[in-house]
Amino acid sequence: MTYLIRKIISMLISLVMLAVFCPFVSSEGYEAKNPDALKVNFAVLSDCHVEGNNFDTYKMFGKILADIKASKDGNDALVFLGDSTMNGQEIESIFFYGTINTICPAKQYINVLGNHDIGNGEGDYNIIRNRFIDYSKTIMGESFSEPYYYKVINGCYFIVLATEDQTVNFMNITDTQLEWFKGVLDEASEENAPVFVFNHYPADYIQDREEEVLTDIMDDYDNLLYFCGHTHYEFTEESIYELNGVNCINLPRSTEGVDYEGGIGAQVEVYEDEVIVRIRDFDSEKWLTEYERSYPIND
Repeated sequence: MTYLIRKIISMLISLVMLAVFCPFVSSEGYEAKNPDALKVNFAVLSDCHVEGNNFDTYKMFGKILADIKASKDGNDALVFLGDSTMNGQEIESIFFYGTINTICPAKQYINVLGNHDIGNGEGDYNIIRNRFIDYSKTIMGESFSEPYYYKVINGCYFIVLATEDQTVNFMNITDTQLEWFKGVLDEASEENAPVFVFNHYPADYIQDREEEVLTDIMDDYDNLLYFCGHTHYEFTEESIYELNGVNCINLPRSTEGVDYEGGIGAQVEVYEDEVIVRIRDFDSEKWLTEYERSYPIND
C-alpha cells in the first residue's frame, strides 16, 4: 500500500468513525500557567490501546484528542508512550493514525513502540515494526529507519527509546541503541538543553541486563525527565518518582482502566528556568492540581 493511498484510506475511515462515535466532540479549552513566557508546550499520553472493535475506547480517544487540540496556547507536540494500538493490526493503525491526522491536535507527533504495537508476544517483530515505521512516516511525517529516534523542538530534545525484540513485560535494548542514546544525550548536554526521554517501559524494566543500565546513563545529565507507561497503574503520588537519581513520570492507560477512569495524561510547559508538568484528565477537561510539579532548569 503506497503512502498516499494509506493516508487517504486512514482519513476517510476516521472521518466516518468520528461522525458516528464522536459526533459532539468539543472542549472549552485550557491554557498554560504563563502563556507569555512559554517556550515549548506539549502533551503526553500512554497506552491508548485503540482497537478495531472497541468503540467505547475509540470514542474516548477522540474526546481526549479534541481537548488537546483545544489548548489555547497550541501544542508544539503530542507524544504517545506506546501501546497506541491493541495488537499492531493494520485496521487499528488506520483508526489510530487516521484519527490523529483528522483531528490534528498538535503541530508534531512523537510515537513510541509498545509491546502491544508489535503484537504483545505474537507475530513477526520485524514485520510489525516496519508497519509502525511506515505509518509514522505516512501520517506523522516522521522519517526514521529505527523505532528509536530523536528530534529537537524549539531547543528541547525529545528522545524516543524502543524495544528491539518481540517482548511483553520488559524491553530488549541493544548496545547499539545504548551507544546512540549516550551520543544524543552528549549532544543535548553541549546545548544545555532540556531533555525529555520517552519509553514505553519504566527505566528498570530491562530484559537480560542490569536494571540500572538506563538510569546509570541518564543520571549523568542535567535537566532530564523520563516519561513511561506500560504498567496501567492508577495515577497517584507514586507515579511521580525518582529512580537512581532520574526524575520519572509513569502515566496510566489513557483511554480506560480496570480500576480507574481513563482520560489522564500530562501537559508539559517549558519556560526559561523551569519545566512544569501538569496532570490533566483530558476526557473530563479538568486539572489534577495535586500532582503538578516544577523542575528547575539548571545552567
